Amino acid sequence: MVDAVRTAFGRMGGTLKDICASKLASIGIRGLLDKTGLQERAHVDSVFLGTALGCSHSGNPARWAVLDSGLGYETSASYVEMQCGSAIDSINHAAWKILADQADIIIAGGMESYSQATCKFSMATTPYRLMPPRPIAPQLSPLADEQIGMGLTAENLQQMYEIPREEMDEFAYNSQMRAKNAMESGYFKDEIVPLTIPGTRKTPEIVFAVDEHPRPDTTLAGLAKLPPAFVENGTVTAGNASGRNDGSAFVLMMSSNKAAELGYQPMARWLSGADTGCDPKIMGIAPAYAVPIAIKRAGLKLSDMDVMECNEAFAVQNLAVVKELEKQTGDKIDMNKWNPNGGAIAFGHPNGASGSRVCMFAMRELIRGGGRYGFFSSCCGGGLGVATVIENLHR
Repeated sequence: MVDAVRTAFGRMGGTLKDICASKLASIGIRGLLDKTGLQERAHVDSVFLGTALGCSHSGNPARWAVLDSGLGYETSASYVEMQCGSAIDSINHAAWKILADQADIIIAGGMESYSQATCKFSMATTPYRLMPPRPIAPQLSPLADEQIGMGLTAENLQQMYEIPREEMDEFAYNSQMRAKNAMESGYFKDEIVPLTIPGTRKTPEIVFAVDEHPRPDTTLAGLAKLPPAFVENGTVTAGNASGRNDGSAFVLMMSSNKAAELGYQPMARWLSGADTGCDPKIMGIAPAYAVPIAIKRAGLKLSDMDVMECNEAFAVQNLAVVKELEKQTGDKIDMNKWNPNGGAIAFGHPNGASGSRVCMFAMRELIRGGGRYGFFSSCCGGGLGVATVIENLHR
């Protein structure tokens, strides 16, 4: 893993609302190419690009983004859809392809635009019935009782693991405060690609380079006042859940020999990846099963991890994963090493981009702190978990 960049993440309906997902991706890819000077040195063999919602404008979003980024016709593009884990799955696929000696240089990551989300309509509706077409409801499982919203899966975990609302709000508060500290410390200036929004007659030009979802003025008292978002007397609120956001994020990957040949000093080494499934009704717990597989494949233990990134779909979901991980491995987790710079509750969750965002958070935190090993992971709608273990190469 040579380098990584992302756009700043925008709120749904915010600064990035007029940019389709594939365009956000091409901006991220272009930014990575410019930062590394890669095109002056070598050819990019392929791009793995993930997204949960697809793109409002493109058929194969990965190919559209590659063509728009200026990579050239010869660079292939593979579209990966694993909901919130799409970018991590893209990163793992890139590593496997390189290890199989089927490519030398790959860009992997993902994108999302909730602001431009679309719905599907059938074009095969029987005519002359005076019935307007209705959107096709998306499904993450073929079973009716598994067709529930992600918020309800979080409430299911709350009941299963008996996690109190106060603990959830405290986790969400810590995410916001850690994000505030990281932003004030300038941790993300090196990874964010500035994006220029042209001015109009009524609005000035904007250079968008700061995440706009974090709420640094969050208080525990304020979080406690928020009503349940999904069920009466529930515990999941808008304050202890992730946002729906816009953005893209990408990682440049190649073999160590190729990096040396091109004169790059890699940030991290991909050690292993894993993915597994679980009951869709408790989809958020899946990282607790994927992470131990990945760590075992790397020949390590949970206690060896210096940085642990788990995408914050919901506070209760992360807290349940921590409990289950400790149960699965017998190791106690140091919460100071868990999402140490905040997570999706603060920064937002552009689903397809979040996996590569947690990747670069893990890589750069290992470098800052001098740690050796880390993992990044995510749950995925439909009952999937995906994880990657990496080693810091700047020690």
